[in-house]
Amino acid sequence: MSTANTGNDSASCFQVSSASHQRTSRGGGFGLWLMATLFLLCVAACDPLTGTGPGTPPDPKTFIKVFPATLTVVVTLIAGHPATDNQFNYDGYSSGALVLTVPVGWQVTIQCLNHGTVPNSCAVVADGKATEPVQPDWSTANPQRGLDPGQSSGFVINPDAPGSYRIASLVGGNEASGMWADLEVTEGGVPTLTAP
Repeated sequence: MSTANTGNDSASCFQVSSASHQRTSRGGGFGLWLMATLFLLCVAACDPLTGTGPGTPPDPKTFIKVFPATLTVVVTLIAGHPATDNQFNYDGYSSGALVLTVPVGWQVTIQCLNHGTVPNSCAVVADGKATEPVQPDWSTANPQRGLDPGQSSGFVINPDAPGSYRIASLVGGNEASGMWADLEVTEGGVPTLTAP
């Protein structure tokens, strides 16, 4: 690389530098204070481990579409919904507060969207001790690994007998942190998604 000196300037093929092109800030602590304040506000408003702060979970009815003529239902579960204090939730509800009720004979499509900051999955399991789905295809792919943040996946279940189950994230520690919803399969009625 060749460099030429022209008085107070130093020029090369890649840059020109001179005292007139340099700006040094002395004092001016206000800018640093402002940046620090904004950073702290963002941290306080969005804790990646606990959610984005206090808020009201949305109406569960917005996450279910029922088609009685074809006995099909589509349920959207947003893992890590940002409305609550706890990131480990579906649609803003955790620890079984969200209840999906489905009659025997209905086809249920579960759409799982990961809006959290850590991997999450959706799997139909027998209870809180289960580490595998009730049936191999009753979960998102590789439920122990989960979906990365921003990913989504779905699966279909066709319950053929009444029973109580959970829809849970099988990624290590997620279910124990509250990432599960209650699934009730009933003899009759229509599908519902409710919360207290």
